[in-house]
Amino acid sequence: MLTRDPVFQVNSCLWLVSKSTPAKDGRRPYYDAGYRLRSLGAKLAFSSETRAKLSGKSWGPQPPEPDLLFHHLQSGDHLVLECKASSFGEESSTSGQARKLLISCAEANTAVGVDGQAVVIYVLPAEDCQRQVETLTALAAEVVEAGFKTATYGTLGLSIDETGLWAELRVSAATDAEHLAEIVGRVLVVAGASNDARPLYLIPYDPTASSNQAPEEREYCHRILLERFYLAAVQVIGTADIPDCVVIKADDLFRQATYAVSDKWQAKELSPLKGKLIHGMATLLNKKSLHGKVTVNNHHVELRLGNEDDRQTAISRLLKANTTQLAMNASSGQMDLDNTD
Repeated sequence: MLTRDPVFQVNSCLWLVSKSTPAKDGRRPYYDAGYRLRSLGAKLAFSSETRAKLSGKSWGPQPPEPDLLFHHLQSGDHLVLECKASSFGEESSTSGQARKLLISCAEANTAVGVDGQAVVIYVLPAEDCQRQVETLTALAAEVVEAGFKTATYGTLGLSIDETGLWAELRVSAATDAEHLAEIVGRVLVVAGASNDARPLYLIPYDPTASSNQAPEEREYCHRILLERFYLAAVQVIGTADIPDCVVIKADDLFRQATYAVSDKWQAKELSPLKGKLIHGMATLLNKKSLHGKVTVNNHHVELRLGNEDDRQTAISRLLKANTTQLAMNASSGQMDLDNTD
């Protein structure tokens, strides 16, 4: 089910704060209310006092790393979003992270470094929201009993019907914040048939979530990333002033492949992913007439193009790459491009 896929969930959230919208009704309530994407995979912070108190408990002092932060720029308030495939109970291993989210976001100015309120929101299939609210209510009570403050919390339930993809925000307490009240309820994220409810994936592949995807979804996402990565390289090569030593940077290609969302993505897993992609591209290019004209170093490729034939060969090789096969190989841990022509 798509609404349980982590990459689908993250991209659904990204569209809520996008300036444009694929929704049939053309509404963009989160964006119009003043919410913007601040970061993905950012680590929150605890005050020294809270960290000391947590050290004496089994929950641990390490701060949580939620999936997304939405920042309401005018007020400083944040929505702190964590995506889950399903709801969980109080005894789940995941409950430890939930406790720390509730504790850290209760001290929002420390947690996110900005004065304001931070609301913990769990993103999950709509049918799991009620159970998740019950769990968060119980965990919040436990946190208070342990001597900590607790943040406001809620759920963002994703559902798909014949109209398209919907997101419904619910929060645990009434709010005086007009900007938060404006977005509570159900909004259309993407218009489309129920069998084609994926939004455009602004982040096509997430190395932090791939192990939690079904194999076919993981392959689909990796293929999209490869296609965009290679097309971005084609643009660099196509605009080079021949003859030239063209430098193709993984950071630049990845930025284009993610519509610049990667600028706000803080996951440590991104660096090895970029390295894997750029080394794979180098292997693909360094064959036959281009053999010896390709050098790969860390996160960039140097491609020595002596004439127009070299340019067209490089472009053709990238455009003809079998990204489906490459994605399957990568998904199975066999990223071997030596025999790719």
